[in-house]
Amino acid sequence: MTNSQPFTLSSNVTWVGVNDTETPLFEGLWLIPEGVSYNSYLIIGSEKTALIDSVNEKSSLEHFEKISKLTDLSNIDYLIINHMEPDHTSAVPSFLEKAPKAKVVFTPIAQTIFKKFYGFDPAAVIVKGDETEISLGNKTLRFLQTPWLHWPETMSTYLKEDKILFCCDVFGAFKKLPTDAILESDIDMANQNIHECSQKYFASVFNGQREWILKAIEKFSQRNLEIKVLAPSHGPVYTDNAVQTMHKWASWSRGNYTKTVVVPYGSMYGFTAKLLNAIGEGVKEAGGKVLSFNLSEDNAVDALTALVEAPALIVGSSTYEHEIFPKVADFLNLLKTKKFSNRCASVFGSFGWSGEATRKISEELTKLGFDVVDQPLSVFGSPTEEDLRKAREIGKAVAEKAFSKYGPE
Repeated sequence: MTNSQPFTLSSNVTWVGVNDTETPLFEGLWLIPEGVSYNSYLIIGSEKTALIDSVNEKSSLEHFEKISKLTDLSNIDYLIINHMEPDHTSAVPSFLEKAPKAKVVFTPIAQTIFKKFYGFDPAAVIVKGDETEISLGNKTLRFLQTPWLHWPETMSTYLKEDKILFCCDVFGAFKKLPTDAILESDIDMANQNIHECSQKYFASVFNGQREWILKAIEKFSQRNLEIKVLAPSHGPVYTDNAVQTMHKWASWSRGNYTKTVVVPYGSMYGFTAKLLNAIGEGVKEAGGKVLSFNLSEDNAVDALTALVEAPALIVGSSTYEHEIFPKVADFLNLLKTKKFSNRCASVFGSFGWSGEATRKISEELTKLGFDVVDQPLSVFGSPTEEDLRKAREIGKAVAEKAFSKYGPE
């Protein structure tokens, strides 16, 4: 079993979370083949003890065992719930049975959600505004409202003396923590692909809350929080690069792009796919590179992740019974749900007896706020040399406009 022991963040501040390698889909939607951690933190002050966030119910015994190595659960005075999603709270009813004097600290919206989820009102401290503090004796917890990160009830908790920000889901990453390590300083971040796992997490969970990420970071700055340790609820705890990690998320939220064009496509019999090389040649002429994704084989979230730092999107689709190829339609729905927009775009595809898909995709991208360049390229059957020429022109035109308009790095 990995991470079977608690891990120390600072004096009397300890990680008591768990790894989950059994759940195949995060939120029932996003494939997580590398697993995910649920981070929970125990703070033992000179007078009071607090637990920050919990874990999912199926991991509760492991979670409780870690806590018990440090203190009896009945000694815990406060349970801080930064975010009500069940991966952090479904173990809470069992926890409260073992910690009868613990008061739950959360926002008014979280209090409402808690009762709807678990059917009772726990003894509570309700956090309103950004001035609420709780003293544990020699340690002080300060609570800040950070709504829509990524639910409306979310708050963050700042441990003043240790300069640790417990930020729950934001700044996290998909991936179980490696054996015997939770701190960034103890993890081979490159070998563990933490940057890629964090970007994937941003794309699939947080891209729709970009403005709220920026508002939260601005709030932390306005309140002069010195953040030496960034402790999210998924993935590593950042020590060496706490501030840099927030800056990276701010960059993703603002749309600081590289010279990349993302090309997700669905091809029934290979005719649509034959246009890919020509599109890539056009993008290369404009000084960019293509990242393509066959949506019949590749995970759509990988295309979304690539799009985080790409200013251009070119979508390919066969026409399937007068409609958009279903895998491509699913991808477009994810674009809408996660509020991807503010990029240049174009469309290509082939058809056998009707060619509505490319027009419908172009209309949908326009509705979503993409700047659609040129008319869609719709090919009857296998592409001709003239069709390939047009595909090169589309790749070049989209890339040139995107790189000029959005100023990629």
